[in-house]
Amino acid sequence: MEVDHYNASDNRTYQNRYWVNAQHYKMGGPVFYFDSGEQNASPLVPYFLYEAAGPSSVMTLARRFNGLAIIFEHRFYGDPGVGSFPFPMNASGMAEGGYEAYKYLTTEQALQDPVYFAHNFQPPSLEPYWSLLNPTYTPWVWLGGSYPGIRGAHMRVRNPETFYATWASSAPTEAAVDMWTYYAQAERSMTRNCSADYTHVTNYVDSVLANGTSTEQNKLKLDLYTAVLSGTGGVKPETVNQTEAEQLSNAAVGNNLLLPLSFYQYYGFEASVKPFCDIMETFNQTHISTTDNSGTAPAIASESGIAITHNITAAWNAFLVGLAEIDYDSIPYHDDPIQDNSWMWQYCSEYGYYQVGHPANPHTIESRFISLALFQAACDATFPVGLPPSPNVAASNKYGGWHINPSNTMFASGEYDPWRALSPASTEVGGPNRTTSQVVPACNVAPANDSVFGIVYRDMVHVSDMRALLNTSDVNHQNFSTVGFSSPISTEPFYAGVSLFQSALEAWLPCFGNGTYGSELVYQSL
Repeated sequence: MEVDHYNASDNRTYQNRYWVNAQHYKMGGPVFYFDSGEQNASPLVPYFLYEAAGPSSVMTLARRFNGLAIIFEHRFYGDPGVGSFPFPMNASGMAEGGYEAYKYLTTEQALQDPVYFAHNFQPPSLEPYWSLLNPTYTPWVWLGGSYPGIRGAHMRVRNPETFYATWASSAPTEAAVDMWTYYAQAERSMTRNCSADYTHVTNYVDSVLANGTSTEQNKLKLDLYTAVLSGTGGVKPETVNQTEAEQLSNAAVGNNLLLPLSFYQYYGFEASVKPFCDIMETFNQTHISTTDNSGTAPAIASESGIAITHNITAAWNAFLVGLAEIDYDSIPYHDDPIQDNSWMWQYCSEYGYYQVGHPANPHTIESRFISLALFQAACDATFPVGLPPSPNVAASNKYGGWHINPSNTMFASGEYDPWRALSPASTEVGGPNRTTSQVVPACNVAPANDSVFGIVYRDMVHVSDMRALLNTSDVNHQNFSTVGFSSPISTEPFYAGVSLFQSALEAWLPCFGNGTYGSELVYQSL
């Protein structure tokens, strides 16, 4: 792969990884290209190309249409030492050379990679079909969720001659520096009493941090720190370093308030936040001795919440109980510094998505101390050279942002996905308010009246449709930082999404090559 697609005098190349499953391929079948996006692609291979824990979108479609299935890894991501790295990565997961390396990690360079790949695709095991597999003669179909979904939508605007159709799941196509809406979706999905108390607690904490005495602030920090350090079932730590607690920054306090929402994006309210809410709303005041016990709280949840039914002290104590009793460390998680650093460069330079607390939103469940300035300072500290003063979101939004409207594209979203706010299916104030329709548009024709072809999955969250989990005995399938793209609580989004996109392809594929492809479709006899 070329390091720089836009400098003819630069002949540097690197090895970009990809994987192929030709099990169902018959001559003339489409190529189904699954984009792994901002992560190491190798853990995805058993789940998507070999369906280790249940059916995957890319293989289901390959079976149906006698197609070839591919997983492609994004530049600057992968396994240490053997990933898709234009430049070596050091032990801390940073590209050697700093800005001189990361300046090649841009929207345009990364979009050109799959274009170059598709037009130069020559897998050793399929040599007789090399010329046929070129996008000029075979339709290439893009599948991707989240950032890969954005890329797939962009590709239909930028290179429709290379990628003939796209399934873009949970794709926040509107890049924005200020993404205060991220936690707004979580708040909307909560039970009303939990939402009310979460909001009251956040406002209370912000008020104490901004206006309280040093004694009040130190007590709040110590109580919170104690709850965070508590073990399974709320077992308090033997000792708590009071100095460490008092030295917590306001932003660190705000981040600790968000711990119950750590896995909301993938699990949704029922499977991640509800256990915390249930404990908070029904707690027994005697369960905790590290906080002010002057408040009281019911053993049976109040519909309006503890803060309104009783007082903010009781609500704060209840919040601490919930925080102490949930064991967040038991949920599988994989730390990948290469992935973290590369994606940080991308959002700091071009995408933004700073998930901040809205100063003027009275219903915020995110502290206002988690601010734009905080995010920008973190970006500048990590990458002291080369970043713009603020992310250049125009680099992505030039393809349409909220209003992107390509042909042969299906957009799928979860009803309560935090990223839906920046997708074509956004319902936020100031958003496009486009209508989502499951009526398949004609081939090569964008949906009329600024409508969106696709589906919104009821009660679902982020990328719940790229595969279905059937074999839950494999603990790794829950590691959503590496092998996500599915719902841990429902297979319905997968089957609904596959069914709709399959119907769309049945209408669109016969038009490929101005209709010359239709008479030779290998799946017509099925």
